[in-house]
Formats: sequence, C-alpha cells, structure tokens
Amino acid sequence: MQTRFSSSPLWLAGWLLLAGCLLASCQSGVTPTSHLNQQTISLEDLRKRLIFKQSGLTDLKSFIYTTFENKDRKRSFRQALIVREADSIRIETLSVLGQSLGVYIFNGRNIEGRRSILYDPRHKQILLGNEVQEALLKTLGMDLNLGEYISAFYGHIPRLDSLKMTGGTLSKEEAVYWLVGMDPKDKSRVEIEVDAYSLLPNQMIRTLNTEKTIRIQWQDYRDIAGRNFPHQVIIEFPSQNERLTLVFSDPVINAGISDDAFRLSPSSFDLSWLQN
Repeated sequence: MQTRFSSSPLWLAGWLLLAGCLLASCQSGVTPTSHLNQQTISLEDLRKRLIFKQSGLTDLKSFIYTTFENKDRKRSFRQALIVREADSIRIETLSVLGQSLGVYIFNGRNIEGRRSILYDPRHKQILLGNEVQEALLKTLGMDLNLGEYISAFYGHIPRLDSLKMTGGTLSKEEAVYWLVGMDPKDKSRVEIEVDAYSLLPNQMIRTLNTEKTIRIQWQDYRDIAGRNFPHQVIIEFPSQNERLTLVFSDPVINAGISDDAFRLSPSSFDLSWLQN
C-alpha cells in the first residue's frame, strides 16, 4: 500500500485519535500499534506529531567519546557534555586522568553578545567569538559551528518547529517515512527519515543554497528514564569528507542544569556540574 500525504482536514479527527494512541504507547514503552493502514496522512499533522514526540526533554549531561574525521586526519577525545534546551552547550575535553584540557561553551542566552568561548586551562588562554571558530578549525581540521546543531545532540531534528513541509513518501516496506521540507531561515532543503512505527528520526539531510550538504544520523536508541535516546550521533559534511561521531556513556536527562555551567568565566571550569 502506498500512503498518500494530504492537507485535507476531513479525516483529521480519526487520525488525531489514532496518532494520540500511538504516541502514548511510544512514551510508555509499549510496542506501538501500526498506523500504516491510513490511506491519507497530513504532512503538517505528522510534523506536529514529531514535535510532540520531541517535547519534554530540557537538558542532558553525559560523558562522550568523540571522533573527528576528515581526509587528512582522525582524532578521538574523551569529553564531558551538557546541553540545555536548543540554545546552550558545553563540551569539556578530558585527559586520561580526567583533567580538563579545554572547554567550549556556546550560551545562546548570553545577552552580552559573546556567546562562544574556548578556554585552555593549561595556558590560561581565553578565546571569544570568531577566534573560537578559527581555533576549532585549526585543532580539528573541521569548520564546525556546534551552536547550530545543539538540538541534534538530544536526538531532535534541528529547527523542526520552523520547517515548512512540502512532500513525503512511505517506503515500500512501510518501515520509514521520507519527509521533505524547506527551512525559511536559509531556504535550505531538508529531508528527514523517520521510523514509521516509533516516529523516531533516523537521519536528516540539509542541502544549502551553496549545494553544501549536512547529514545527521541518530543511532543505537536505548531507554533512558522512559524515553528512547540515541547513544550515537553522527554529523557529516559529505562534500568535504568530514565526520563528527559522538558515542554517549550513561547519559542523564532532565536533571536540571544550573546556569553556572554555562557562565563565560574561567572560574566555572570544573567538573562539579557533571556530578549526579
């Protein structure tokens, strides 16, 4: 059966009831009932179902094993990560003995305008703004603005609430939806692969006007506090042959992260915020 996508509201009441039962069963850990017998599915309603599916997760903290790869090098780090909402992230690179080798912070709520900071505790050096991007490029060999992909670390589809959906199909095996949309912010084309049963994202491909492509994959979903959480996230830039892979270790969600963890001050650079 080929599922069709439509904006017609005539079937909406039945679909909302069925989708609500599906989502409730997903959140409770019960195997969801298949909804693939629907002959017509609204793109906008499916987008809203995905937004609802992603709701309720406000912060994350975890140790991660991070690998940066490009055509010239491959580097791996043990790091500590915290993420808050879709606007703040902190990554602390650790030595074998657990000492801090460097701290990166992006604080989207900073009203002073200095949202990015990179701190080197060994040399007592602080970099701000554009200096941060230059340092990351020099260190990693990758021009990566982590502030743009904060929500991806949760297993969320970045800017899903702003996307304008334009098309979609259901695979012949009825296992995944392929959705197509446009981001009004930069006019980029967005393709999203979503598991048809759990409504969990498998991957997203964003194509910019420059033809540069960004691919995000979410893998190894496991139950964390009653939610399906991806324990591996991959961010790729295929045209540059660049890849960032994060493997999570014992993630903790919705623990309540203090604002102090994102303070742009070297006095806050310790691991006390990561303790349970």
